[in-house]
Amino acid sequence: MNDQSKPAKKAQIPKLDPEVLASYAKEFGSSLIRNFMHKGAQKATAESLAQNVFVRLAQRSSGGEIQNPKGYLMQTASSVWNDHLRKRYRRKHTDHIEYEEHAHAPVDFSAQRVLEGKQALQRIVDVLNELPERTRQIYALCRIEGLKRRDVAKRLGVSESSVYQHLVIATARIGSAFGER
Repeated sequence: MNDQSKPAKKAQIPKLDPEVLASYAKEFGSSLIRNFMHKGAQKATAESLAQNVFVRLAQRSSGGEIQNPKGYLMQTASSVWNDHLRKRYRRKHTDHIEYEEHAHAPVDFSAQRVLEGKQALQRIVDVLNELPERTRQIYALCRIEGLKRRDVAKRLGVSESSVYQHLVIATARIGSAFGER
C-alpha cells in the first residue's frame, strides 16, 4: 500500500485544559452574565448564554493558550448574542405574548356585572354632560379620541396648559362621581 491509499489521520489538536476552562468560568462568568443582562436578556437567559460561551470555548479547534482570555471571551459572547438574536427573530419570538393570568382570566358577564357597567357608564355620561362645552370637547378629544394635548391645543387654538387644566377639571368631576378625591 502506498501513502495515498492510507486514510489520513486527523491531527490531534490539544483541547483547552478543563482546569483552565474552570478558572475562566470562575473569573469571567459573572461579567458575561452582566454583559448579556445589560443587552436586555433576562437573568436565566443570560446565564444560559454565558454557559454557551464556555461551551464554545471548550469546543474550539485550537487548544493552545489564549493570549487575551477576556477579549477572546467577549468576542465569543458577541457571537453568542448575535446567534441568540437571530434565533429569536427566526422563531418570531417578538410576536409571542406571554400568558398573564390577570389579562386572560375569564370575564364575568353576569347580569349583575353588566348592569353595574351600564350604570357606571351612565354616571360618566351624566358628568360629562354637566361640564362646560369646551371642557367636554377637550376631554373627548384627549381621552376618547386619544389625541395628544399639544394636538388638541393646536386644533382648538388654546394653550397646552389650558388643555391640561380642562382635563384636570373633567377627571376630578368624574372621579368625584365615583367617590374618589
